[in-house]
Amino acid sequence: MFSLIIFFILIYLALKNTGFIDLISDTSRFKDYLLSIGPWGIGLTIGLMTFAILFKLLPSAAVALASGAVYGHTWGTIYIITGAWLGAIIAFLITRMLGADIICRLSGHRINIKQETAQEKSQSWLMWGLLVSRFIPVIPYDIVSYAMGLTPLKLWRFSLATLIGIIPTSFFLAHVGKNMAETNFTEMLSGMMTAGLVLLLPFLIILYFLYRTNNLKDLFSLTRCKHE
Repeated sequence: MFSLIIFFILIYLALKNTGFIDLISDTSRFKDYLLSIGPWGIGLTIGLMTFAILFKLLPSAAVALASGAVYGHTWGTIYIITGAWLGAIIAFLITRMLGADIICRLSGHRINIKQETAQEKSQSWLMWGLLVSRFIPVIPYDIVSYAMGLTPLKLWRFSLATLIGIIPTSFFLAHVGKNMAETNFTEMLSGMMTAGLVLLLPFLIILYFLYRTNNLKDLFSLTRCKHE
């Protein structure tokens, strides 16, 4: 995991030192750059969106806006979704392969499904919780992706919930990018964040209710890790 973090940092520093981060942050300039490289711009857009999910310091919103500005509502949205979806899956797999051992070393415990009869129910709860979180902009997309890798959620459920959940935000960013000259981005973003906070409150209330009624405890348990 440490070597992976170093790898991400080296990539970011390379992009930063070459001035590419500044280019991405300037949507107008980045739009012109994507247009200048033709079809290669599609691969670059998807790749940058993927990396932005894995490494928060890269401005994913700027990439998404440029995608909408260059490729329009439909294809811009598709490229944003593809990159963000791939990034989420990779983040999930990273913590699925490495995260459990790190959590064991730090806390001495592992998250498990409590009993076989709770298998399907626990998967459904995790999947629906993930889907709802994807609709709430104030919940960090990348952190959720990494965190879900620590749970027993199956990969196909994670992938499906993520794919469905990122469509609205991706379309929003592509739309703003396409109509940037006529759109007040600050007002639209403010409205989107306000809506996210409104959705977050009942989500937290439901989670608290489930915790207080022991519904979550009946599905999941913490077991001590076995050290060799």
